[in-house]
Amino acid sequence: MTYVATYIYWAIVALWLTVLSSVVYYYLRNPRAFGSTRLLLTVIGIDTVRNIAENTYFGFYFGAKYGVFPHWTIEVLGRPELLILPKITNVVAGCVVLGLLLFNWLPHAVRDWKRSEQRANDLQTLAAIDPLTGLYNRRQFETLARAELARCQRYMRPCSFLMIDIDHFKRVNDSFGHETGDWVLKMVATALATAKRDADVVARFGGEEFAVMLPETTLEAAALVAERFRSMVFANAMTIGEARLSVTISAGIGEATASSPSIEAILRDADRVLYEAKHTGRNRVCVAKRPFENAAE
Repeated sequence: MTYVATYIYWAIVALWLTVLSSVVYYYLRNPRAFGSTRLLLTVIGIDTVRNIAENTYFGFYFGAKYGVFPHWTIEVLGRPELLILPKITNVVAGCVVLGLLLFNWLPHAVRDWKRSEQRANDLQTLAAIDPLTGLYNRRQFETLARAELARCQRYMRPCSFLMIDIDHFKRVNDSFGHETGDWVLKMVATALATAKRDADVVARFGGEEFAVMLPETTLEAAALVAERFRSMVFANAMTIGEARLSVTISAGIGEATASSPSIEAILRDADRVLYEAKHTGRNRVCVAKRPFENAAE
C-alpha cells in the first residue's frame, strides 16, 4: 500500500501531463482558435498546471515518507510555509479561472447572444420589409391578412382591403428616369403610412402596386379612407426642371365577409375594381359590390 500511496500521485501527474500535452497539441494545430474555444483551452491549461504542481509536490513528499526519495525531502517539503503552497496554488488558479469566466467569457457570451438576436431580428426584418419603401412586403402582408381574416370571420367583424396602383407609372420612369420613379414610390408609401391608422397595415404589393388592410372597417368607411389616400398623394406634386409632376393613384376596395374563401379571393375582387377605376379615368376609387348586390342585379 505504501507504494500505491506513493506512486498514485505520479500516475495523476502523468495523466495531467497527457491532458496538458493534448491542449498544447490542439492549440498548435489550430493557432487561430478564438472565443469560447480559446477560453476553454486556457481554463483547462490553468487547471492542468495546478494539478501537476500539486500532485508533483505531494508525490515527492509521500515518496520521501515511504522511502522512495531521500528523507531530507520530507524536512524540506514538510515545512509549514511550503505545505501551504499547493493550497495557495489552488486559490490562485481558482481566482484566475473565475476572473476569466466573469470578466471574459460571460461578457463575450452576452455580447454574442445579443449579436445573434440582432442578426435574427435583422433577418426577420429583411424578410418582412420592402427595402425601397420601408413598408411590409407582399409575403408579410398576406401572412397578417390571413390572421386578420380568420379573426374577423370568427367574431363577425368588418374588414376591408384596398388595392392601390400609381397611375401612368411607366410614363414617369420613361420620361424622368428610374430615380424619379423610386422617389414617386417612396412618396406614395409615405403618404399611405402617414394617413393610415395604427391598426391598418400597408404594404408594397409589387412594382407600383400597394395593398392596405383596414380592420374594423366597412366598405363605406374604407371608401372614405381610400379617398383620403388619393387626395394626399395628389397634393404631393413635384417640380422637375420646368415640368411639374402630379402623381395620382387609383384604388379598388374589397370586403372580407363570413363567406370569403381566402385572402386571395378578396384581393382579386379589390384588384378587379382597381382596374375598373383605371379604365374609367384613373385618379379615382371603385368599390367591389357585395354578394347580395350582385344577386339583386
